Amino acid sequence: MAASSDAMAARPRAGWRVRLDAFWRWWAGEIGAFARERFPKWRGVAGVPAVTFEGDVLVVALPGGQPEARLDLAALDPLRARAELRSLLQRAGETRDRVRLCMRRDECLVRRVTMPLATEENLEQVLGFEMDRLTPFPAGEVYFDYRVIARDAAAGKLTLLLAVARRALVDARLERLRGLGANVQAVAVPEDLAAGPALDLLPSEKRGERESARDRGIQRMLAGAVVILLALALVIPVWRKRETVKALLPVVERSRQEAEAASRLGAALEAQVDEYNFLLSKKYAVYPALAFVEELSRLLPDNTWLQQLEVRTSGKGREVQITGETASSSKLIEILELSKLFRNATPRGTVTRGSTPNSERFMIGADAVPRPEPEPVPVLQAGSPTPAP
Repeated sequence: MAASSDAMAARPRAGWRVRLDAFWRWWAGEIGAFARERFPKWRGVAGVPAVTFEGDVLVVALPGGQPEARLDLAALDPLRARAELRSLLQRAGETRDRVRLCMRRDECLVRRVTMPLATEENLEQVLGFEMDRLTPFPAGEVYFDYRVIARDAAAGKLTLLLAVARRALVDARLERLRGLGANVQAVAVPEDLAAGPALDLLPSEKRGERESARDRGIQRMLAGAVVILLALALVIPVWRKRETVKALLPVVERSRQEAEAASRLGAALEAQVDEYNFLLSKKYAVYPALAFVEELSRLLPDNTWLQQLEVRTSGKGREVQITGETASSSKLIEILELSKLFRNATPRGTVTRGSTPNSERFMIGADAVPRPEPEPVPVLQAGSPTPAP
């Protein structure tokens, strides 16, 4: 039953993930389509179809090497002309009715102009003041745009490409295109073939047709969705970490209490073990005096007898001192150095003649070797003490 209940609990989570993935794919597709439509505008409306007026004929340039389409506006009623233009724009890949008006060569003036380099900061105002000198028209009757094509710092000169078109003509073209339902994004000139930003005769406050209320609503909705998703992307991980920390706090507190209890128990157990081993460590730290007597009885030759054996504490260890008579006291030092219980055997005092012929009276001291401690046995494996009878 546990496995089946887990599977039933996992199904809703899997469903939410599927729906979330589907929403993400839809939303990413909408954002991608929106961006693809806006990128041409950001690149200088290069991707917007170009239209040109030849009298009452509207010429639409089609992409992909297709022949240009011609729409006779005089022969069509306004509704039919509007439908035909929309169809042509859709053939050109434009779904938002955006167009770029291109002026003919006889409808605009494009020329190179030389200006002082110091005028670059206020070049638009200077061109406005000098328009009647540079062109046959005053500034109030034309739309103009310019692009800097060369700077000569040594001569202090600035070379411009200036494009000018009569305001009345441009306004008439714009009014006619807007009557056909087109969104005019720019007014270009045919001589604008040099590298650099495209010349646009449309005033800056009119560049880019205003979006409809529906488009603005969609844009605001998508922008709001981006902001909301960004906020969620920032908040959700923090919120999840907070919930995880809150869930782990009781576990951490319980583990801390258990660790402290185990530490106290370990310290108490260690203290009891040290107390229990105190006497045993003292007992096993050094060999008993009987072991020294047995070792000396085994090592000393038969012609040697002891008159005194003294075992005393010296610093942190024990020292054994023997006094007696033997045939050769130096031979005794060599014998004691071979023992596992003595080390650093040295004579103490002066060797004198013994009470028997050919004997020497000696006094030799040696350090007792520390006794190795027995291997420790775990408390749980140690046998219980035998009760007294």
